[in-house]
Amino acid sequence: MSEWYRADLHIHTVLSACAELTMGPRDIVAAAEEKQLDIIAITDHNSVANTPAVIRAAIGHDLLVIPGVEVATAEDVHMVCLFPDQPQAQSFQEFIYRHLLEGDYDDSLYGPQIICDEEENILHQERKLLAFSTTAPMAQVYEQVVLHQGIAYPAHVDRRAYSALHILGRIPDEIPFPAVEISHRLYVDEARRRFPQLARYQILTASDAHDLKDIGKAITFFYLEEPSFAELAMAFRGEKNRKLTVSRPDVAIQNIPY
Repeated sequence: MSEWYRADLHIHTVLSACAELTMGPRDIVAAAEEKQLDIIAITDHNSVANTPAVIRAAIGHDLLVIPGVEVATAEDVHMVCLFPDQPQAQSFQEFIYRHLLEGDYDDSLYGPQIICDEEENILHQERKLLAFSTTAPMAQVYEQVVLHQGIAYPAHVDRRAYSALHILGRIPDEIPFPAVEISHRLYVDEARRRFPQLARYQILTASDAHDLKDIGKAITFFYLEEPSFAELAMAFRGEKNRKLTVSRPDVAIQNIPY
């Protein structure tokens, strides 16, 4: 029987240099439970290296963790990319790593990029240039995500930084995105009014959390038979009565921001 599930599909860990050092796997899982989330996605910049730790930290908890990544494309546009499992995510990461800029990362300038285990022990400090745009264009990133059975869509399109609408002036029609993400700062109706091109897309929102207090600050409701990637994918496609909304489904008032 289908029901509504609460999801925050854009969360960073300590692997993202811009994230707070509190964003370890156990604390992320605890914060997600405190916010009564059913599904989260881990989406560090240009790497999936910390997703296994969060998935393991969630074992025994009533929380689905989706492996993902926030890719910075050659156009300097951010895309959220979600995958059905860690092997597919890891294979996609190999593609992204081939398109990273060359050089040695200076954490004294940008902050540490920490890979950890589920107990939040530091395993490694990444020296790859994860915090910068890759050389992979949006169309190629989308193609690779689909090849890896994933879902990809433009991130925080209403923002000025790293947004397709502000950098390109449009969302590329030639890329068949199933949805777009808006930030917690904007109502859906206002987003559609300000950006008429969004009329053709499903719209979701997420916290883009870099700090524990922000987890669950913006959520999307998914109507699913169970919390799984396969069900999420059907909701993105609008198949078999699966659906998504940023409005609480149990009240009449629409477009309530979270």
